[in-house]
Amino acid sequence: MGNGRYSSGDVFWAPDPYNRGNNPRPWLVLTADALPFSGEEYICAGLTLSDLQDNIAIGDNWLAGGNPDRESYCSPWVLATVKHDAVSNPQGRVVPEFTATVTRQSAEYITGDTDRESA
Repeated sequence: MGNGRYSSGDVFWAPDPYNRGNNPRPWLVLTADALPFSGEEYICAGLTLSDLQDNIAIGDNWLAGGNPDRESYCSPWVLATVKHDAVSNPQGRVVPEFTATVTRQSAEYITGDTDRESA
């Protein structure tokens, strides 16, 4: 991680296309190598400090870069393609199993194949 290319499981800060202003947010890289523009774009899921329904707590799944004083969560339905040049700062890395869980749940949202009931 750093100023090189990122891979699945890396967490970095980049602009949030869903919020106004110039506030970046942390993103979890779900896939990088399987894309048509490998190394130039990443499919990512948004991270947050909000404990919302269906968010997934990262907890002890940080390999590096987690804040021990604040719990972070991943929102598997908040997806974006992030350009490499838009990354402003690397944050850390999570274990492969956590990334696989988020990827699976993201795919369930995309396909509509969930057992979750609407609130």
